[in-house]
Amino acid sequence: MAEKVTIRACPYCGSMDTHPALLFGGPLPWVDHNDGGYVCRNCGRTAVPLDFDTLDELKAFQRSLAGNEDDASRSFYHVPILPVDTFTLFRVPVIDLPVGQIADVTEAEWRNGRLEPVGQKAKFNRYWRAVDSPRYSAKEIALWDLSGIRDGHPNFEVLKKLVRSRYQVWLDLGMRSVQDVFDSFTMDVSRGLIGTLTAPDLELFEEAFELTDRAVPCIHYDRKVLWPSRRSGPDKLEKAVAELVDIGYEEIGVIDLPRLGKRNGPDADMLARLERLDAKFIVGGGITETDVDRLRSAGMRGAFMDPFTPVIGDLLEEEERTVPSESFTTTKRPTASGRPAPAD
Repeated sequence: MAEKVTIRACPYCGSMDTHPALLFGGPLPWVDHNDGGYVCRNCGRTAVPLDFDTLDELKAFQRSLAGNEDDASRSFYHVPILPVDTFTLFRVPVIDLPVGQIADVTEAEWRNGRLEPVGQKAKFNRYWRAVDSPRYSAKEIALWDLSGIRDGHPNFEVLKKLVRSRYQVWLDLGMRSVQDVFDSFTMDVSRGLIGTLTAPDLELFEEAFELTDRAVPCIHYDRKVLWPSRRSGPDKLEKAVAELVDIGYEEIGVIDLPRLGKRNGPDADMLARLERLDAKFIVGGGITETDVDRLRSAGMRGAFMDPFTPVIGDLLEEEERTVPSESFTTTKRPTASGRPAPAD
């Protein structure tokens, strides 16, 4: 079997002209020290390069960079939700293919107080190709680690491979601590999603805001704001928004969990309440492509699109007809494990 070659490129400009950054002057002044960073000779910036499995992936990344608009000038976010149940991958043996050909994007619904994988599934790479195709042209995706959100056990090994091969990933790994915030951004995500469903209190949102301007708070809503406990934060929508705005957040996600996966549009009453509030909202839960104009007209900042909308379903069928089925072989190895959730 031919040796697999990993293609590395700068996360800022997409150039392959990256080289280890060397530090001078240590215990032996004449010895160079590699600190693990890389310098791009094209743009001059220092960063950990992104890894790509094929030139096609690199070219797609470079196209996304060329077409990427400045966030401040964006009029509307259009972010497909990709729920991945990484728990099942903890027990998978070593696979002789990229994780994107093994991990499943699944439908997800709010059942009995939990986000559960249900219904349709598609391999991550197939789903990505569908939403990245010229007919859909998503500039970012929302990757949800269902194991992390539900149980506090994100699968970092899988997430790193999915995130580092894709551009503009908004990651929800079920943040419960500042360490989770750090872990998200060490994976080169575009945005880190912090949900009220997992955040122990408002202090986590405050700490994240101090650490980065790329954190997006997400209010999980089911007739009230959902928190891990009654003491975690306010359950009234307007009060929760006011608290996040006071911290300094301008863009806030709102996920109507009972509507998630139903593809029946936004709740009219919730949308009317959001219109009266002074923040830029990215609305999710039941949203399909036919709802985008309505959300724009209501002054929303963007939409989290339900998994497997009719348009995405058509693109998946079309992609399946044109791309051969993916197969793989495995070899045994010790079972992987995730980092346990922080103690209460």
